[in-house]
Amino acid sequence: MVDFDATFFAQIINFIILLGILGKFAFKPLMNVLDERANRISNDLDSAEKTRVEAEELKAQYTKQMEEARNEAAAIVAKATQNAQNIEAEARTQAQAEKDQMISAAKQNIENEKQQALADVRKQVIALATEIAGKVVSQKLDSAEDQALVAKTADAVLN
Repeated sequence: MVDFDATFFAQIINFIILLGILGKFAFKPLMNVLDERANRISNDLDSAEKTRVEAEELKAQYTKQMEEARNEAAAIVAKATQNAQNIEAEARTQAQAEKDQMISAAKQNIENEKQQALADVRKQVIALATEIAGKVVSQKLDSAEDQALVAKTADAVLN
């Protein structure tokens, strides 16, 4: 059987003293280190979770800003297209107005030249008729009344 002698009791006492010394000097500091490590790991996990949440918020903001930028770009393109169409329509309108103005000016110029040509022809006809009538009558018609009579006759002939 088991023999209990003095060395057995001395070993038990030594073991209890060793447990007390280890409990005071090793176990409590070891537990403190483990508690600190657990707290640090917990804080790191909390920090990682906060960072993840912040990253998701930043991603959402980025996505929103990208969507706004796309919408703004589309609006700018639409506005530029509209401006180009407006400029084209304005240019066409201006070109049409200039064309109409040029045609009107040309018609007026033609009418003025026509009137001038008719007046020149009328003067030449009057002078020629006066000369012919003067030769027929054997006298020169110089008076204003004679000129008026010839002009009236020439107008009747021309119209």
